[in-house]
Amino acid sequence: MKPFIFNFEIRNMYQIILEGKQIKRNQVTGMHLMAGFLLIVMGMLTWLVPNSVKQQEFDFLNYAGLAYALFGLVIVVVCIGFNKKIIQTKANLVLRFLEVISLGAILAYALFQKWYLPAGYSAAALLGIVLAFYWEKTGKQNRIASFTDDGVRIPGLGKKSETAWQDIKRIILKHDILTVDFKDNKLYQLQLATQKEELNKDEFETYCHFQIEAKNHLHKQDW
Repeated sequence: MKPFIFNFEIRNMYQIILEGKQIKRNQVTGMHLMAGFLLIVMGMLTWLVPNSVKQQEFDFLNYAGLAYALFGLVIVVVCIGFNKKIIQTKANLVLRFLEVISLGAILAYALFQKWYLPAGYSAAALLGIVLAFYWEKTGKQNRIASFTDDGVRIPGLGKKSETAWQDIKRIILKHDILTVDFKDNKLYQLQLATQKEELNKDEFETYCHFQIEAKNHLHKQDW
């Protein structure tokens, strides 16, 4: 299968579909482990607090602490022993949901009781898990890189997502890898998505080379 490229009769624009950023397995597993260990620590600390310190109406915290510690231990065991069967499948979403519910309950109860330290821990972990889930869902989406007479736009490159031609040293397309070499010595290599149609790589590189040379005089050197 060849990379899918939008072709135009007037060759003053190219749009190339790029693969989304690949999420590393250890990053996904790491967030689960963080949640698991945090639940174990918070659960055990809750259970180990002497009953003389706890008020009578908080006796249920002994059981809640053990339950949370057990759930955290299950998460750790799953991450270590069943990573490929659960973490790297659709079951990962269920586990994320259970983590959010568990930490959300701790956060709500801690705020209600004005226990700000556990509230802070649970809020930080909850935010991390939500951001990790968002990253996992959106990171794999394909992106469209646009090359026009006005400049280059490649989503996901931060400040360099939109760049003028005069700030680029060269652009190479080889082996389905798009290489963009900037004049400030920063270089990016991006994987093309494999789809239907074929790109004339020589024509594309010629177009980019022409734009770079034509606007080279506009470059402002950073000192």
